[in-house]
Amino acid sequence: MDLDRVISYSLRAGVVTGSLLGLLGLILWGLQGFENTQPTAGLGVFDTLLSAVQGNVTGVVYLGVILLVATPVFRVFLSAIYFGTRRDTKYLGISLLVLAMIILGLFLQTVM
Repeated sequence: MDLDRVISYSLRAGVVTGSLLGLLGLILWGLQGFENTQPTAGLGVFDTLLSAVQGNVTGVVYLGVILLVATPVFRVFLSAIYFGTRRDTKYLGISLLVLAMIILGLFLQTVM
């Protein structure tokens, strides 16, 4: 299977799953009443996941958002794996550099 097809499937799966989780969370939130929520803002990824599993509707919405943000990061990760298996050091280096910049940007965004 070629890189384009693998990346295409992974991007579709990530966007569809993240969107469905966000939509499900919003529907459940509306059915519950918008004032009956527990905030999960400021929690880490694992706390948000735990919140979603425990049935907190805002946790489900945030989990969808996290998945949407993680989808392009996963795409770059897949590219790095692909170029590594092909022994294409030039594009492997570029992919790893881009991945490092994305992850650093995400961590710096949460710290500041």
